[in-house]
Amino acid sequence: MIGFREGRNVMPWYHGWNVVAAGLMFQAISFGIGLYCFTFYVAPWTQEFGVGRGEIMVVFFILQASMGLFAPVAGRAMDRLPIRLLVIAGAISLALALLLAARASALWQLMVINGTLIVGGTLLAGPLAAQTLTARWFNRRRGLALGISTIGTSIGGFILPPVVTALQASMGWRDANDVLAVLVLVAVIPLAWLVIRNSPTTEEALIEALPTGAPASSSAGQQAEQRHWSLAEVFREPTFWFMVIAFVLFSLVNGGLQQNLAPYGLDQGFDAQAVAWVMSVMALLMAVWKVVIGALTDRIEVRWIFVFSLGVLLGAMAWMSTQLSYFEFGIICGMLGVASAAHLPLLAAIVSRHFGVASFGLVMGLIGPFTTLSATGPWIAGEIRDVTGSYDLAFMVFAGLLVPACASILMLRLK
Repeated sequence: MIGFREGRNVMPWYHGWNVVAAGLMFQAISFGIGLYCFTFYVAPWTQEFGVGRGEIMVVFFILQASMGLFAPVAGRAMDRLPIRLLVIAGAISLALALLLAARASALWQLMVINGTLIVGGTLLAGPLAAQTLTARWFNRRRGLALGISTIGTSIGGFILPPVVTALQASMGWRDANDVLAVLVLVAVIPLAWLVIRNSPTTEEALIEALPTGAPASSSAGQQAEQRHWSLAEVFREPTFWFMVIAFVLFSLVNGGLQQNLAPYGLDQGFDAQAVAWVMSVMALLMAVWKVVIGALTDRIEVRWIFVFSLGVLLGAMAWMSTQLSYFEFGIICGMLGVASAAHLPLLAAIVSRHFGVASFGLVMGLIGPFTTLSATGPWIAGEIRDVTGSYDLAFMVFAGLLVPACASILMLRLK
């Protein structure tokens, strides 16, 4: 109900913001540990298992490839099952993965764990769940809400790298994993159980439409929002394929750069803790920029935001081809944060705007199998570094891949 105070309307608190906050937490934990901190396992795993960087990146490739393959299943589950229970299942899966990885005796065991249990944690308790919830709970302010929702991964990237590297330095990576497993269970499960609901009530939906008091969208718009797309209809839609090309290539380059930042920093003469701090700054800038981008998607054409991000990415790679000071390395990490911030809010905005919310999980999930191609990015950069002794050729390859990404986004037409 709308309250009154001194003759003035008092806006009631909207529970959708609580749902967004819960999404920030479980995304920060799952992606912060499962993806952002992977780069800090490269050095200890290389030493312990006696392999090269390229072989370690195969583990990450398996992780990303499995995420892509299972994403449609997770997306369909988000549209049909209680997301609260899915998030809790994801937290349990991630905690179990950390415990088992701490007891691994061979690299192949880490490949299996990352390709199954880590995937379960990042898919069920990650951005897919948070964005599906946010798209359902918001309409008039959806772009802003989605932008805020996506900073959960960046919060994890800001907080978790220094924590993980400090734990690894003090007790080793295996004992650090045990501590992280407990953190996952304690931080995610109670919050998910108490806060998350699949969608707002009718009264809550009216609150989200305020302060105008008008419906958040027209009758035709509401029908489009609630349309259920079939697999065949999605695959026949040109917008879907333009999204796939643009965002897969963009993700390939971003992932290739980010997952090699720690070894790249070591090549530049910086220790792991120093790299962790600048990566935290990168994640912080990414978080701020995601909110900005989310708000901008409600007002301006998403294609130009994407093109701007490509330009920042190209500038960062050109600078990385030179010998850097620590200050310059920090600036480049900030540039990478600004560039990669565009991925989740722009993709979510395009999907919700063109395909609606009833099939949001399905369409986001269907993009997943194609993201397996982006998993080759870290491996490409790692292998080129092992063969040539530098990342320069990798930067040239990545720059070439951004050309079709730019062309695809420019051909995109939204309803």
